[in-house]
Amino acid sequence: MQSGELATRLVVEGEDEVGQLQQAFNAMAVDLERAVGELTTANAALQQERDTVQRLLDERRALIAAVSHEIRTPIATARGYLDAALGHWEATPPPTLRADIAVVERELIRLQRLIDDLFTLARVEVQQLPLTIAPTDVGALLNRSVDALAAGAWSRGRVELIAEPTESTLTVLADEGRLEQVIRNLLLNAIRHTPPGGIVAFEASAAETTVTISVADTGVGIEPEELALIFERFYRGDDSRARETGGAGLGLALVRELVVAMGGSVDVTSEVGRGSRFGITLPVA
Repeated sequence: MQSGELATRLVVEGEDEVGQLQQAFNAMAVDLERAVGELTTANAALQQERDTVQRLLDERRALIAAVSHEIRTPIATARGYLDAALGHWEATPPPTLRADIAVVERELIRLQRLIDDLFTLARVEVQQLPLTIAPTDVGALLNRSVDALAAGAWSRGRVELIAEPTESTLTVLADEGRLEQVIRNLLLNAIRHTPPGGIVAFEASAAETTVTISVADTGVGIEPEELALIFERFYRGDDSRARETGGAGLGLALVRELVVAMGGSVDVTSEVGRGSRFGITLPVA
């Protein structure tokens, strides 16, 4: 027992004083073994809690750093254009001023969208985002989304949006506004990662109790080790690719959180160099 073998027991020989001492020793050994086991379990739980706290602190630091970077970028851009305009106001031709002000407006809209997305994520995570769950026409949402995004996808990147034929009327139980936000985020993500001449196709299909909305692209694809990370806040994969495609890295995080909040699920499959497919599944109405 001195060497740590707490399972050691004495052979009780008789009922005399020696035997009673042997029994007492065995009882003490049982209590000691149990106490050490409980202490070991408590220490393991404490270490696990410590690791969890450390992980949360690390995530908090990373989040603050990411938020600070994303907020500083549009502010710095807007301030640069404003400083230039104010410093040379009288000498700057009106068309140039209008163009500079348009850049400032675009950066402020980008900043507002970032803040709105962060606020939405925070409310979803603490289950305080108001949702109006009701029968929602999937086809109508898909049509509105493609009408809003198709022209820009083609003019800016020569990416074509294609709607695959769907069944008659598909209706899901969802918050209409939030589902439209999810669909647009998926389409924008696909457009952003699809090279010129590529295609983004989307469709909806029904099973017995669910409807699945799929968005597939012919883009760059996602590395296998990144698939488990792409729904994390501010995750944008390869740095060089992130700089090329833009985006704050919140779109897919919002997709997952909003779909789960509406009682659905999200899945993704991808092949590097061939493209990706995102699917969201929601209860049928």
